[in-house]
Amino acid sequence: MNTFQTNYQSLENDEIETSPESVIVHVASEGSKSRWNHIDDLDSFFRKIYKFHQKHGFSCIVAEECIGILFAFLLLCGIFYLSHCVNFVFDEPPSPLVNRTDIQLSDLFIPLSECAASFSFGYWLLFVIFMLFIAGKCYKATRAIYSFKEIEQFYESALKISKNEINNVTWHEVQCRLREVQHEQQMCVHKSDLTELDIYHRVLRNKNYMVALVNKNILPLNLKLPYVGEWVYFSPTLEYNLELLFFGSLLSPFKGTGTLKEEYKKYSKRKEVAHQLGRNMLILGFLNLTLSPFIIVWRIISYIYTYSGSLRYEPSVFGTRKWSPYARVYLRHFNELDHELNARLGRAYKPAKEYMKSFSNPLVAIIANFLRSGFGFVAVFFLAWGIFKEPLFQIESTLLIITVASLAFCALSALIPDENAVFYPQHLMQRMVADIHYVPDHFKTLAHTSNVRDEFSHLFQYHITFVLEDLVGPLATAYILLVQLRPRTLEIVDFFRCFTVDVAGVGDVCSFALMDVSKHGNQQWVGPGHTKTDQVQQAEDGKTELSLIHFKMMNPHWVPPDPSNRFFDEFKEQVITARAAPGQMNAYYSSLNSLTTMGSKYASLVNSIHQSQHLPAGSTSMTLSSYNKDHLRMKGGLSHAEGPPYLVQDALPSLTTNEIDVHSVQELNPMELRAADMSLSALFLHEVHDRYIDSARTQNNQSQPILQNVENGNEEDPLLDIRRANYVN
Repeated sequence: MNTFQTNYQSLENDEIETSPESVIVHVASEGSKSRWNHIDDLDSFFRKIYKFHQKHGFSCIVAEECIGILFAFLLLCGIFYLSHCVNFVFDEPPSPLVNRTDIQLSDLFIPLSECAASFSFGYWLLFVIFMLFIAGKCYKATRAIYSFKEIEQFYESALKISKNEINNVTWHEVQCRLREVQHEQQMCVHKSDLTELDIYHRVLRNKNYMVALVNKNILPLNLKLPYVGEWVYFSPTLEYNLELLFFGSLLSPFKGTGTLKEEYKKYSKRKEVAHQLGRNMLILGFLNLTLSPFIIVWRIISYIYTYSGSLRYEPSVFGTRKWSPYARVYLRHFNELDHELNARLGRAYKPAKEYMKSFSNPLVAIIANFLRSGFGFVAVFFLAWGIFKEPLFQIESTLLIITVASLAFCALSALIPDENAVFYPQHLMQRMVADIHYVPDHFKTLAHTSNVRDEFSHLFQYHITFVLEDLVGPLATAYILLVQLRPRTLEIVDFFRCFTVDVAGVGDVCSFALMDVSKHGNQQWVGPGHTKTDQVQQAEDGKTELSLIHFKMMNPHWVPPDPSNRFFDEFKEQVITARAAPGQMNAYYSSLNSLTTMGSKYASLVNSIHQSQHLPAGSTSMTLSSYNKDHLRMKGGLSHAEGPPYLVQDALPSLTTNEIDVHSVQELNPMELRAADMSLSALFLHEVHDRYIDSARTQNNQSQPILQNVENGNEEDPLLDIRRANYVN
């Protein structure tokens, strides 16, 4: 039993009684009634509006749905056809060196009428089941297309955005128009005005709970594998099952839209609902075990179909890396939309890739170089022989040998480091933190060690690792649900009860998603005086503080509550103080310098930050808000742009001052400025946190001996146990 579970009793002594939600009835005259007045399921409605925007409109959604059905149909038909209607083995195979011009392509395929007659009853039954699966997908796609047709009409009639403009409108602008429509037609009858946070709550209600569950380490995602060690497992299959368990079924803790069931809010019924939740896990676990053979076979065939062409022309596709599904939850801010998260992780991809490349095993490199030379020789030998002796290619397995040798050559090349490359793991980690924002403390100080590299690989995994995790998804999901998650049902029920709040006009949301630093702030990040929360209520890794800053930057017109405003004011004061006395924040200024390697645009921005406070009177400078907004608009599609496509004065907790050199600004658009400002803010907040940790060390009079012993490898830093607790249970 961990600290989180044992301290639940202190959060409440009495049962939580909830008063019935007051409903404001909106009555409209006959002439003013609209089809968009009083929408029952605003969560689904807003999610479809967001998806419609991100998927580039109705035509793209229809094409995607139809192609998905066509892919499944062709794949299933191909499986049945290849299993019975293809003559893979000839009864009398010709000699390898005999001319095969007499063999026709039609000889390889059995007529459909003949092979269908050979189907057994069980085979026909399986075929009917798969066709019912296709029919279900067709029904689901038809409903989706019909609902998105209504969303298209909403865009055109209410939001005044035509289908030709959808790619050139930011989500921020769609959101502003949504708020205007609320004033005109009262989509939500529980409140007259919708804030940006209200819309985010409805779109990301379930995602915020998942982020909080991972942040508070409620979900047991760590598996101990033989010969591998500890492994963080969070596949799409597991994520789907958790969403179905917690949010998407009649037996889940939530009923309807955004309403936690009353029994989950009562302390006296916690054991009863925990037993029910455990029973649901049991059902889901056995369903995964029962369906696992079909799911695994389906996915194997799907991956073969998807990657067969890539393996032919790009054999190293499985050796590339990508952000894992676990990273997309662990690194996600509260109230961060998908396109905002994708943009952040996209900016961090290059330094993350370089960081993982900076580690190499000399022994593995030596062996890989030897094997690569051998496979390369085999491939060239058979290829050259076949050019001069054409009949060689007619010999069985010749092409297979050349293909396998070529694939092995490319795969082994990825294990051999570039002898001319020079890497600095500490510097690359700092560049990553600028965009991913969340890492355990020991990542920053021990970035050069293999242990940190192995832990980071859980966030930035090989493509082949993702495929293998997805293939074994049903089995691993069943194990986690039945063995690891069921014993923690009481803790999960307590989490939903203690960290669910009712927001007027929105319903029940995760309290962490309110980003209230006074209730869920961490003193190590927010500073003394802003929060008095204990370890149970505080978010880990500065999640509340960084989420608050990020949301304010993406929605500059949003007015945060008073505690958050005080946090912003003090944050700006700390920035001003640090810039006035840079010697006090040496690590922070080295972080600024690290951003200059991201490109000339970031370099010009960082230089302008340093120079702006030393500009002489009357020099050429300008305020951000006075810059020509039309000049800063991007020519391409804006559907995936972060925040508004213009700058708002004093809207950001900015490390970039209001006065910036005009020549630096001309090279940057508002999205780049905003991204750079968020990166600098994150680095600065990490520096404040690190100074807090160093201060705690100094007070205990352990700083110097510990650092010396850690550097000499004689003793492990005891503070690392506390830091790792935020990442590994």
